[in-house]
Amino acid sequence: MIKCQFCQTVHVDNTIFCSECGYYLLENTGRETDPLDTVEMREEENRAVNGLAGSLQRGGESLAIRLKIGPRQREVEMPLNVITHLGRVDAAASVFPEVDLSDDSDASHGVSRRHARILKQGGMVVVEDMGSINGTFVNGKRLDPYLPEVLNDGDILQLGKLKIEVKIRKR
Repeated sequence: MIKCQFCQTVHVDNTIFCSECGYYLLENTGRETDPLDTVEMREEENRAVNGLAGSLQRGGESLAIRLKIGPRQREVEMPLNVITHLGRVDAAASVFPEVDLSDDSDASHGVSRRHARILKQGGMVVVEDMGSINGTFVNGKRLDPYLPEVLNDGDILQLGKLKIEVKIRKR
C-alpha cells in the first residue's frame, strides 16, 4: 500500500496519482505534481458553466434536479444554475461537496470524496465522473472519467454501489 504524503489517503501499490488530491505518488523519480486547489477549481468550473450554459431557462422556466438517494430515498433538490458536486465530506482535506453522501454511503457503497458532478451544459443536464475509484453509472452504463453523459428525467445514477433516482423538473 502507498500513503499519499500530502493528504494521507492510502492507495494500492503502483498507483501513480492520488485520487483525492492529485499528488504524484511514485517516489525517487524527480517528478511531482501540484495538489489541486479545490476552491480555485470550483470557482473556475462555475465561471465555465455560466459561460457555456448562459441562461438556464427552457421555455422561460428554470430547471431543478431532485435526487432520491439510496435505500432510505432521502430527497435533495437543487437548481441547475451552478455545478453540483456529489461525494463525501472530508474536513481534513477541505472537501465539501454540495450533495454530501457521507450518511448515505457506508464503506460498502464505495462513494469517493470527489465522486461526480452534475451541471447544465449546452441546454442539457449532464453528469461527469470525477475520476472516482468505484465508478459512476447511468442506467447501468459505466461512465468514462471526466466525459459528460446526458442525464434524463427518471434515470438511475449510481455512484459506486449507491443508487440515486434522478428527477428533472421545471421550477
